[in-house]
Amino acid sequence: MRVHIALFFVSLLYAILFSWAGQIMPNYLRPEAFVMLRVITATALFYLFSLTQPKDPIQWKAHGWEFAICGFFGTSANMYLFFHGLALTYPINGAILMLVTPLFVGIFDHIRLKALPKTWFVLGTLIAAAASIWLMVGKGATFTAQTLKGDLLVAINALFYAVYLVRVKKIAHIYKPITINKITFTFGTIYMLPIGLIALTQTPFHTFTPQITAKVIYILFFTSFLVYLLNSYAVKKAGPTLAGLYIYLQPVLATAIAILLGTDQLNLAKATLMLIIMAGVFLATRFSPK
Repeated sequence: MRVHIALFFVSLLYAILFSWAGQIMPNYLRPEAFVMLRVITATALFYLFSLTQPKDPIQWKAHGWEFAICGFFGTSANMYLFFHGLALTYPINGAILMLVTPLFVGIFDHIRLKALPKTWFVLGTLIAAAASIWLMVGKGATFTAQTLKGDLLVAINALFYAVYLVRVKKIAHIYKPITINKITFTFGTIYMLPIGLIALTQTPFHTFTPQITAKVIYILFFTSFLVYLLNSYAVKKAGPTLAGLYIYLQPVLATAIAILLGTDQLNLAKATLMLIIMAGVFLATRFSPK
């Protein structure tokens, strides 16, 4: 139950990210500066939080390479591709393209386990994927030649994040979630320094409005620090495929938030799609590999 609660909050926190990130970039922060700010802040928070935990010695010879790979695919590379892509396309496009992540995770995870997917898992995943895409397309997605570069970058980011979720499982059963994130984000910070540090120092922070500042702080703490901590916990306890499947709840939660804020209206079609998504996710999670 704790794993499902953790993943629910991951989806809830991410549901807000797409539209807010689009408001911040590129008017206030360049993508590389935003990613640099994210990895530096998250790394500092992970180190501070780790001070409250018992020591967790790292076997560098055995697992150093795995930490370095996860740091690339899970922090610097995927964040840069996501934010750079989001700055070149519409938030709704990015939200739709991220829905391929669970499919990639499911494929890679079954390859890792050398197992064939169960029929009910495939059926539930496809139902959730189709209904999620349908729900998001109904909100006005527009894929054009002008958005192509951004769309491709977000899609590659989805692939990279799937690689990260599967690879991190190799060390998740050995180290605490805080340790994993502390080291992978350290690598991510090192990777981002050549392209992110100068951009960050050139950022005109004095132009930030109170609203933009609040949104940046939200993204830095909740979707850079807390989300990764919860995701690592979920992967450790239940596996990457389950963590990936919860991404399909993001459109449901984003729609629910919009309805509560009065920026969207609930109708029979949306309500039906939201119920179908939740049913598909429930079915797939019952038969997902551990």
